[in-house]
Amino acid sequence: MKTLLFAGGSRAGNEFFLSLLDGHSQILQFPGTLRGNNDLRRILSHKKSEDIANNFIYQYKHFFDSRLSNDPDLTNLERHNELGMNKKKFYSVNIKKFKEIFIKISKKNNNLISNNYLFNNLVNLHKAYFLADKRNIKRIKLMVINSHLISYTKFFAKKILNNDKFDIVHTTRHPLSAISSSLNNWINYKSGRVFFANSIFFQLNLIVNGIKNLRKINKNLYLIKLESMHLNNKKVMNEFCSFYKLRSEKCLKKSSFFKLLWWGDKISRKNLNGINKNFKIKYNKNIFYKKDFGFFNNVLKDFLLQYNYNIDNKPTDFFKNLAPLKCEMITWKNTIRHKKIKHIFSIPYFYFKRIIFINFLGGLNNCYPKVFGELRSKEKI
Repeated sequence: MKTLLFAGGSRAGNEFFLSLLDGHSQILQFPGTLRGNNDLRRILSHKKSEDIANNFIYQYKHFFDSRLSNDPDLTNLERHNELGMNKKKFYSVNIKKFKEIFIKISKKNNNLISNNYLFNNLVNLHKAYFLADKRNIKRIKLMVINSHLISYTKFFAKKILNNDKFDIVHTTRHPLSAISSSLNNWINYKSGRVFFANSIFFQLNLIVNGIKNLRKINKNLYLIKLESMHLNNKKVMNEFCSFYKLRSEKCLKKSSFFKLLWWGDKISRKNLNGINKNFKIKYNKNIFYKKDFGFFNNVLKDFLLQYNYNIDNKPTDFFKNLAPLKCEMITWKNTIRHKKIKHIFSIPYFYFKRIIFINFLGGLNNCYPKVFGELRSKEKI
């Protein structure tokens, strides 16, 4: 069985792609992000199977009842409590059955998967989850872990998977669309009280340096473009399935979790379901200064060229690129408006961090991973 870490780009359809994999008879995956951190490592390190199961259930209670959430600021962010045609469905997995099955297969399997105790427990948690939901696992060929963040992905690679072989798949999209979607949606989510100076730096750094940073974790890195997911979906899914020796199944055409229609996350502020053949690259011009287009053309020139994207502005000069971007200014104003002292004082820190890691050190550095289902024509705004 192959292991795949799925690391999302900035508003680039990470959950959407995973929703297309839902219900595939040869894929193991939990219906949400597994946080690669010390909490998960402690859970997997327990010597007693019962302790592993109990702690996992406590930490990921929303996997067992999708109406629940662990984070008050991000309650039901993915809207797994509003599934189905009527948007009133949710999913649940029997906790008692899950525990019983996990304890049973742990006794049987722990020496059969690999020499990595943590990884064995992680695999057994996935298997127990599927079996508790009465799913067949005999034909499983791929375990997909939605690590989502680069930091979680790195933790999985170094502290949990260790020497076990794995691939990374990263979703991406046109950079101006990514910034526009991130800023417009997060700044309006909960009146902007979770989007500050650190947030806009995180998004910009992900767009400019995400591929390079993931390649440092593992050279087996592959890309999926949001535009291709919609406009070239058949080819994307066929190439993905062919690469991992998976069958092409009907579920790959449907955006769902637990076979219930999924309507996108709360941040989007609208209902989105399935493949959109009319998908267009769009962005909000009001969040960019004219010089900003030249800035992105400069720091992303290799990315734009390699992956058939385009920004119709010439690169700006060195000194203009040092000036704050309009998306930064909007975020800083939001930070001040919310009177978050800690975040207000962090503004100059993240501004200078952007100059160092994006202006001076940003870019692909000849790192060009394979793309599943690449569109051949130039994708313009």
